[in-house]
Amino acid sequence: MPVSTPPASGPSAAPVSDTGFEFDGESPAPMQLDLVELDLALDLNDIAEHGFGQAVRQAARTVGGEFLFDLPASGLIENAQRIALVCLSRDNGGRFGLVLLSADGDRVRTVEADEDTMGLVHFARAFVAVLEKL
Repeated sequence: MPVSTPPASGPSAAPVSDTGFEFDGESPAPMQLDLVELDLALDLNDIAEHGFGQAVRQAARTVGGEFLFDLPASGLIENAQRIALVCLSRDNGGRFGLVLLSADGDRVRTVEADEDTMGLVHFARAFVAVLEKL
């Protein structure tokens, strides 16, 4: 069983462990709290029972967001079969999160839009603007 030694005193000290675990490369940027909440609200059992779209819709409702749409990933994101867009907030032009279903359908994760998926967010903003006018 690995043994950890207590950290040295001081704010810059890190725990030392004999497991040999090291981080490779840069750490990913931290997720916004609303995206973390959405991620925690998602349940693979719900996806298996009710389908991806319905499970994301329920998770969005749980965190006070709005499910907008889901569609096939169609190569936009590697190793994903479906993408759902959720409006997490309508403040300041809207805040959107993407929910990805893995190609095997055995994992789900939430992400911020990147340059490859920003077109979906622009479409989502237009979609929300139309909904607000109805």
